[in-house]
Amino acid sequence: MPGRNKLLKQCESYTRGSRFTVRCRCKGNLMKTGHYRCKYHAGMSTGPTSITGQLNSLKNLPQYKNKTDEYILNAIRKNRKYYREA
Repeated sequence: MPGRNKLLKQCESYTRGSRFTVRCRCKGNLMKTGHYRCKYHAGMSTGPTSITGQLNSLKNLPQYKNKTDEYILNAIRKNRKYYREA
């Protein structure tokens, strides 16, 4: 079908309720391994949502490695439109 996204197909995981005989019905994303997985079966992450989670994730980046927590919090508040409200 023209215009259909090739990266979104049915998830290839099996449900536990069916004793692993019925496949999941969610839309899955193509992973590096070549399998399609939905958000419930190791799909894409939405990222950190709380301020402390965003702070911890930014501390691990090379450009914020030697910065103080106050400096990183100011950077988060300055670019708040790019982060989800907590």
